[in-house]
Amino acid sequence: MNQKQPLKFSKFLKSKWLTDVKDYELKKATIVVNISNTDAIISGPEPRKVLHPLKSTILQGVSVISAKSLVLINVPEETNIGGMVLEDGWCQLTEQDPTFPKLVPLYKSPQFDVGSVELDPYIASGSKNPNTGDAVKKYNIKVNVWFSPAKTNCGIHNHHTDPELLEVHTQVYGVGRMQKFRENDFKSIYEDVKMSPGFTHNPFAGVDDNGDFFYGWHQYYSDTDCIFMLIEHHPA
Repeated sequence: MNQKQPLKFSKFLKSKWLTDVKDYELKKATIVVNISNTDAIISGPEPRKVLHPLKSTILQGVSVISAKSLVLINVPEETNIGGMVLEDGWCQLTEQDPTFPKLVPLYKSPQFDVGSVELDPYIASGSKNPNTGDAVKKYNIKVNVWFSPAKTNCGIHNHHTDPELLEVHTQVYGVGRMQKFRENDFKSIYEDVKMSPGFTHNPFAGVDDNGDFFYGWHQYYSDTDCIFMLIEHHPA
């Protein structure tokens, strides 16, 4: 019960992976992300609410009555917070992907495994299932955090891995946006999802005829200095 594992993204963040959660008290304002496939039950005044899978919020002065698997994050100190990109294990994305533009200041932390989950890809992505059979698949979950300074286009793309993963972003610090484009052109934007701390957007993925995820053109954009957590679901 209440098994904790630290997520050492950065000394500027207090982050942990919490499983088999029961009556876990949240004293300070904390970003709570439900990475399981069932609702997390939260205490508090009536009407009592739940935190749905792949959703997040900021909670304080309440308890998580029950949950399978959560990530908890808060930012205890903002001074020099951009210094996290100089910590061990961090890198600019171009260091791992030589095709990524060197002049785009997008930095990533170490990545951690946070269990696995069984999901119906159609339900998880909000897509219509053309079949009547059972579509549930197992996915391994990985998380890391990213930093980008203000006014950064983090790169339009429509591909991540082969086979494709399911990803969502949780805003940790600052204000940014998840954006969709008709083509690989900033002028072709057609959806702009504002991201403030504690918010996780709906998945951008669709599901193809093989039951695998696919993406249209999209990117993250930072209005201010931003930290966001990337939650990846890799086919097991």
